[in-house]
Amino acid sequence: MFILIVGGGKVGSYLTRALIDRKSEVVVVEKDERKAKNLERLIGQQVTVVGDGCDPKVLRAAGVERADIVVADTGDDEDNLVVVLLSKRISKARCIARVNNPRNRRIFESLDTGEPVTVISSTEIILDVLNEHVSAAGYGAVLETMHLFGKGNLHLTKMSVAAASSVAGKEIGEVTLPNDTVLVAIEREGEEIVVPSGHTRLQVGDRVIAVVKNGARERLAQLLGAAN
Repeated sequence: MFILIVGGGKVGSYLTRALIDRKSEVVVVEKDERKAKNLERLIGQQVTVVGDGCDPKVLRAAGVERADIVVADTGDDEDNLVVVLLSKRISKARCIARVNNPRNRRIFESLDTGEPVTVISSTEIILDVLNEHVSAAGYGAVLETMHLFGKGNLHLTKMSVAAASSVAGKEIGEVTLPNDTVLVAIEREGEEIVVPSGHTRLQVGDRVIAVVKNGARERLAQLLGAAN
């Protein structure tokens, strides 16, 4: 079995070592060259490709097209989302994604109903364990503490560019986005996932994936003319 892991942090390092011990073929994409070298030192063999896992060229160089499983294990939900979207477009691999903010789980799970993404949320795992060991009143207090710790202000959203939108046909650099909004990727029919720049031109039907904060989602929906 060939497993491609994007993200060579602590979790990715331990996972790589465990999989190699089980005789799996593993390649790790890590954009930080120092982390990549540390990982290979830990594993004792060459397993890394240095580069950005959000770049389809890097994923192809790492062998994504023949991967059985792709694990998106970076520290950023938006990067993990792009990795999953790209992997599903250019391979038949089963995708597993780490989600840091539980609010983003539904976005990952809605990407492909036929071959759903397996979503791992460490926050939810911890809460499930706590739920088994504390009283109902105590659990409520712990839950509130966890929300305060994470703040929960940032989350991912996906919406389409409507035909009537004023931004259709414009470059992103020409568009005044709402405050607290960052465009992460664009899902376009018949094409690979687009990682946008200021020169990327928005098209009718584009499914825009963005990181938003507070009430920015509603303002972005109005801008795009989206009903969702």
